[in-house]
Amino acid sequence: MNRFTKSRRRQKGLSAVGWLGVAAIFGFLLITFFKVFPMYYGNFKVKTVLENMQQDTSLDVKSKRAIWNAMAKRLSIQEVRGIKREHVTMERKDGKTTITVQYETSSNYILNLFIGARFRESVVINR
Repeated sequence: MNRFTKSRRRQKGLSAVGWLGVAAIFGFLLITFFKVFPMYYGNFKVKTVLENMQQDTSLDVKSKRAIWNAMAKRLSIQEVRGIKREHVTMERKDGKTTITVQYETSSNYILNLFIGARFRESVVINR
């Protein structure tokens, strides 16, 4: 019994292989964060544009062209480049205009792998 308790006291912390494993896991998580974060940050910008359009009282919500032009200007200011006209649907019913943006985005991950995300944001304008 005495021999086992002595060997426990001598070991202090991780070995070199253990530290390499921890560094590899941390690196993998860091790469994943830097690939996924821009996608969600871009979606946050799209959501902000839609909320701003909802609060803009000067926007003509009866004209799809006016809605798209206002949205395109705001997206350009926010530097969102991936949203095209075909990603945006507008529906007017009972005095309410619903604007929906639905799009997919992807990013290279490691070698031949990629990460993708599908987003859908919607806002209702009562006017």
